[in-house]
Amino acid sequence: MYIIEKLIKIYLKCTKKEQTVILPTNEDNVELEDVITCKHNFMPIDSTKEILACSKCGYVISKKRASKDFS
Repeated sequence: MYIIEKLIKIYLKCTKKEQTVILPTNEDNVELEDVITCKHNFMPIDSTKEILACSKCGYVISKKRASKDFS
C-alpha cells in the first residue's frame, strides 16, 4: 500500500508542473549598465583559451568575437 501511495504522489507531482514566468526587474538593468560601462580586461577562463571573461564585470565572449571587436 505504501508503494502505491508513493507512486501516485510522484505521478501527481509530475503531471501538475507549474511553469513560472520570470519578469525582468530594475535590478537586471543595473547589471546590463555595468557591462556596457565597464572598461573590459579580458582573460582566458579555460585551458583552450577560446573563451574569455572580463576580470572586472564577468562578461563572457569567445576569442573570435574579441579579435573582431578589439583589433
